[in-house]
Amino acid sequence: MSGPGTQGALKSATLRIGAGARNRPALFYLSLAALFVIAILANLVWSWAAPGVKGTSLDLAVRLRLSSPPPDPSILIIDIDERSLALLAPEHGRWPWPRSVIAETVAGLSDAGARSILVNLTFSDPDRDHPQDDAIFQDVLAHTPNLVLPLTRLNPANDAQSQVAITQFAGAQIRDPAGAARPIAVLAPAFSAAYGRLGFNNLRVDSDGAVRRFDPWLSEPAFAFPSLPLRALETGGIHTSITADSFPRGMILNWRNKRGGYERRSFADAAADLASGEPARVAPYRGKLVILGASAIGLGGVKGTAAAAVMDDNTILATAMDDMKSGTQLRIVPVWATALLSILSVFGLAAIFIFRMEQRWINTLFWVLQTGFIAVTIYCASYTPYLVDISTTVLIGLGYYSIANIYSRIHLSALRGNPAYSDFLERHAGRPLLLIGVKDGNNARRRILAMARRMEDHFGVRNVLHVDNLFDKGHLLQQPVQDMSFVVMAAADLAATRKEAEDIARACGLTPYLADVPAQNDPQDVRPLFKTMLATASGMV
Repeated sequence: MSGPGTQGALKSATLRIGAGARNRPALFYLSLAALFVIAILANLVWSWAAPGVKGTSLDLAVRLRLSSPPPDPSILIIDIDERSLALLAPEHGRWPWPRSVIAETVAGLSDAGARSILVNLTFSDPDRDHPQDDAIFQDVLAHTPNLVLPLTRLNPANDAQSQVAITQFAGAQIRDPAGAARPIAVLAPAFSAAYGRLGFNNLRVDSDGAVRRFDPWLSEPAFAFPSLPLRALETGGIHTSITADSFPRGMILNWRNKRGGYERRSFADAAADLASGEPARVAPYRGKLVILGASAIGLGGVKGTAAAAVMDDNTILATAMDDMKSGTQLRIVPVWATALLSILSVFGLAAIFIFRMEQRWINTLFWVLQTGFIAVTIYCASYTPYLVDISTTVLIGLGYYSIANIYSRIHLSALRGNPAYSDFLERHAGRPLLLIGVKDGNNARRRILAMARRMEDHFGVRNVLHVDNLFDKGHLLQQPVQDMSFVVMAAADLAATRKEAEDIARACGLTPYLADVPAQNDPQDVRPLFKTMLATASGMV
């Protein structure tokens, strides 16, 4: 339990806080704004040093947006799913199937007129049990110029154990010939016929295991090599302007998560369609950008993304291919623009606190401002390729509002003479007081606040109270009394104070109602002051 000493110390502390809040509130709000601006600029410098977008901000924007780009109808995913494994098991057994099965479907796609065929399956070792099937696959690869196979970059720490150099594969951009000739740890297909049409299938995975960006080129100091979907576009005759230096930090993927997904067919169904030779069943594959991969459990890879907690690698590659083909990748609005927005919001909030707007208007404007920031982010993510990361702006605004709002409430309580924050009656016990009543009609609130501030400056903040909430709203007498406001003043010479106070009120365009409050030795007895206010109010009605 707290004793009298603790209660006294607490009372003294709150009074000091209240007295401090009465002194130069405008300076406090501007100084607080300056501190937040310094924090914003520091964050701006940090953002330039480590550019990027926060994963959580990107995820929220993508998942909450109202729309997204439509998936390209020319992209088709042929999926080795659980259904395909079950349907083909009686004829070809369990996975892995003989490679002639894949070869037949690839040949069928080529004959059907597929524009490009991206095979997202790894064939790093020969199938020693079915060499004739490997020979068939090698022959199909040699006669299918629009087919690409994956190349996987392994841990560079294992480069010394490799016997493969990047120069063995066509398509590399060599930056350092000597460095490019050194061994590199990669997982390459066991079929040399595809060495001229390889692309890296490595995904850029963030620290939380999610994929949000994609590298169109695998870039290392000695070389750059195209990714698998970029190589597929090139073999399909689709040339982009993407260079090895276009996206040094990766391309932010613009997920097709609001307007349907990519066309997807089970491998078993596609194989049956192509084997049938029926024009109506074969025609849907003409002109398609095919991604042939696996999603069955244990075969295909799955990752978290900005759009979904789980997504298969084939859909990720399809999204990357779509963005590179159509240029729909997300772009980040420059950090200086969001920093400027943050600074403007801070000074806007400072202004509404400095001009002492009503609390309900302060709250309304703040939440309208915050909601507007979020709405802009969702709109841009929904209908434009631009991503506005306003998470910092929102947090900055919330931080300033929270601190300034606490200060404002303490300041207002002290200004109104709340005993927790003001010792006005104790300080002036035994002395008469001067009461000035004014009305807030005809939009006079700004003039009343100006009058109160001028009286504070002239007589001292600890000698002035402003009671503007004596008659609150929501009662029978609301209409005649709701605009009344009172200033209570203490001064050694009441006659001189009366004259000076009246002059200040009239200079502010107000008609003052003045009354003397008899001296009261007991600071706890506020009845004389209350009776004088009621009498003054009756004369103002």
